[in-house]
Amino acid sequence: MFWTTATLLVILAFARVSTSPMPGEMTDTDVNIPAVKDALNSAVGEFNKQSNDVYIYKVAKVIKATSQVVSGTMYRFEVEMVISGYKSSPQEMCAKDNSELKKPNTCYFEVWSQPWLGPPKLMKNVCKH
Repeated sequence: MFWTTATLLVILAFARVSTSPMPGEMTDTDVNIPAVKDALNSAVGEFNKQSNDVYIYKVAKVIKATSQVVSGTMYRFEVEMVISGYKSSPQEMCAKDNSELKKPNTCYFEVWSQPWLGPPKLMKNVCKH
C-alpha cells in the first residue's frame, strides 16, 4: 500500500510540473501583446497584398492564437476576416450581392517573427470562402 501511494504521489508531482509549457511547445497566446498584434497585422497586410481580390480585408474575430519559440517565434492564427474596403473602384464593390460581402472568411496564418532579421514573414495563409 505504501508503494502504491508513493508511486501515485510521484506521478502527480510530475504531472504538475509538466503542465508548464516545454521549450518549443505550441502555447495559446494573447493577441493584445504588442509582438503578437504586430505579427497578426503583418499577416493581414501581406494577405491583402498577395490577394487578387478587389477588396481589402480586416480581422473581425480571432478564433485562436498560438505561439511557438523556434529560431524566433512562430505565430499561428485562426481568424475571421471581413471586407473593410476595396482596392479598386467603389462600383465593383456595389456590383456584388451585399449579403455575400458581409459573410466572414475563416483564415489560417503562420507568421515567423525574427526581430533581429526584420519584419515578421507570412509563411502560410489558407482561407475558406
